[in-house]
Formats: sequence, structure tokens, C-alpha cells
Amino acid sequence: MVEIKALLLIIKLLFVGLVSATIIAFALVIALVVIISKQK
Repeated sequence: MVEIKALLLIIKLLFVGLVSATIIAFALVIALVVIISKQK
């Protein structure tokens, strides 16, 4: 049972990391687009 709980915790942490990384990537892309459009 302890191994299953640890596995679920690792999967949850990986999922949260993936989601946060995706949000950060989107924010960076949006920021770049805003900066490029302001420079033109």
C-alpha cells in the first residue's frame, strides 16, 4: 500500500509540474508576442 501511495504522489507531482511548466511556457510566448508587437 505504501508503494502505491508513493507512486500516486510521484505521478501527482509530475502532473502538477507539467501543468505549471505549460502555463509558464504560454506566459512566456504571450510576453514575447507583446514585446515583438510593441517594437514594430
